Amino acid sequence: MENMTLVRELLGGSDFGSPRTEMDFVPIIRKGFKASVLGSLRKRTSLSEDAFYRSLGIAKRTAARRKYQSIRLKPVESELVLRFARVLAAATSVLGSEEKANQWLLQPNRSLGNIAPIEALDTGIGFQQIMSTLDRIEYGVYS
Repeated sequence: MENMTLVRELLGGSDFGSPRTEMDFVPIIRKGFKASVLGSLRKRTSLSEDAFYRSLGIAKRTAARRKYQSIRLKPVESELVLRFARVLAAATSVLGSEEKANQWLLQPNRSLGNIAPIEALDTGIGFQQIMSTLDRIEYGVYS
């Protein structure tokens, strides 16, 4: 569903090579993304800075310090960033534009228990449910 080229673009380009599949990201996540990916991804969302970092479970001050000191994100944080990028890429593909995808991320969704997708990104189960919801939308199933 999601376009890995768009995922790479959302994360700031080719700083980490050219992963083509989810599995290609495993060693990159283990090493940790550069903190600069946060800025790249943040620029592509309509979220406030507070909402963006809250959705990733990263304190703004921590993110700023890592960027200033050129410290890589922890693997757990890197995985959450990748989830966010994958959801934004999938929603963009399914809904037709980044603007619509950003709006969709903020709207409560019945299939997610009436919470906004952005609020469910911090867990693996939430991520899976978001992707399943996007699959259903893509194939015309009421979601």
